[in-house]
Amino acid sequence: MATNPVDSMPEADAVRAALDVCPFVVVSEVTRHTDTTAHAHVLLPALAWGEKSGTVTNSERRISRQRSFLAPPGEARADWWPMAEVAKRMGFADAFTWTSPSEIFAEYARLTATENDGARDLDLSDVAALDADAYDALQPFQWPHKRARLFADGRFYTPDRKARLVPTPYRAPAVAASDAYPLVLNTGRIRDQWHTMTRTAKTPRLMSHIAEPFLEVHPDDAARFSLATAGLVEVSSPHGRCLLRVAISGQQRRGTVFAPIHWTDQLAGQARVDALIGGAVDPVSGQPELKAAPVAVRPFAAQWFAFLVSTVTPSVRDADYWALARAAGGWRAEVAGAAAIDDWDTAARRWLGLEADAEMLAYHDVRGGQFRCATFAGDRLIGAVFVARDPVAVSRSWMSERLGTAFETPHTRMAVLAGRGGAAGDDKGAIVCSCFDVGRNQILSGIASGCGTVAAIGAKTQAGTNCGSCRTEIGRLIDGVRTQKAV
Repeated sequence: MATNPVDSMPEADAVRAALDVCPFVVVSEVTRHTDTTAHAHVLLPALAWGEKSGTVTNSERRISRQRSFLAPPGEARADWWPMAEVAKRMGFADAFTWTSPSEIFAEYARLTATENDGARDLDLSDVAALDADAYDALQPFQWPHKRARLFADGRFYTPDRKARLVPTPYRAPAVAASDAYPLVLNTGRIRDQWHTMTRTAKTPRLMSHIAEPFLEVHPDDAARFSLATAGLVEVSSPHGRCLLRVAISGQQRRGTVFAPIHWTDQLAGQARVDALIGGAVDPVSGQPELKAAPVAVRPFAAQWFAFLVSTVTPSVRDADYWALARAAGGWRAEVAGAAAIDDWDTAARRWLGLEADAEMLAYHDVRGGQFRCATFAGDRLIGAVFVARDPVAVSRSWMSERLGTAFETPHTRMAVLAGRGGAAGDDKGAIVCSCFDVGRNQILSGIASGCGTVAAIGAKTQAGTNCGSCRTEIGRLIDGVRTQKAV
């Protein structure tokens, strides 16, 4: 309940194996398909955030009434309902007679006062007797009442009222880098994604900035281990293996590499990064050692690389490397393989879900190892595939935006095979600002026209003027252009 442990726990492969042999697994989820629900014998449909009714407490101890604004879909239930039903069947029916969130809140408030007498800071006894109407009208309040700042009088909730300080001296990683695993892996979030992407991956705009899992490497380490920009890298630890795209960056510290935590088996092959993490935990907090896992890297010898767009979900899961991402008109995918493919026409039709006799416009350079094709429903583009021996050099954003677009003449259809806007000048490039769908090429154009600050770029393109999370990247683009001019 409320977690996706097959992806988010250390030694995630061991977690997956444990669930695989567990005789009875019950999962409560708002999403039908996750790496954890794949192991469920019983799947309970839960309520999502906008469907929940209850209270939430924020980090400043403020309790707020949360009111649902969407009706529960189908048979979905609040988290407390199945727990209460199980308790009833275990013989505890008298203690689990709730019929609404207000009754649960009242019991919780009464418990905070039980055997308290000032021994604990959390005491909600003054709101324990609220009836359903008063609970529904509850206004946000901070506990304890009339005390916005705790411990201002120097007294703490201990027997002698003195603070207890727990020393936590620095501890080196449980497993240090070695000759076998010479790099230290740091894991974390990227800008537009949340946890295991069960919801954020459904939004094409949030997938437009970074659409596939990657390993960020310092240039010196990339040279040391023969890793090429946009190539593929096999990352291994004593616990697991991942296959990721190489991103070389001077922002990364030498000797360390970074990989995002978000990708799962739902959207990529071999990209569950927590499979690399060991099970060591901090002895005080219990926090896993997610920021310092020793790993080894080596280039993955792909014989071919492919990029494709499709109005239907591409069938690419049997490839050595694959990553799917939502696009405005369907899907985009990155694919690569270690074994040569002799019949690209058949492979492309299979990826795009086409019948054997479906009409396809194709270009095939056998000697150069290139294949490109596009297929249409009437005038409307429904799929395109680009294959090369090296990472495919086409505009991902431009091609993704062409899905569903009408191409009425043979000339414009042939232009699709180029994979970029060309003289039309409508290739915005890789998306930098997701809020306003502003691409790298548009920002560089603004810099070329004289916009020398992030604010100036915002005034010209709107990029960076909403959530602001892209402002750092815009600043780096500006600095990069200045550096080039200085050289």
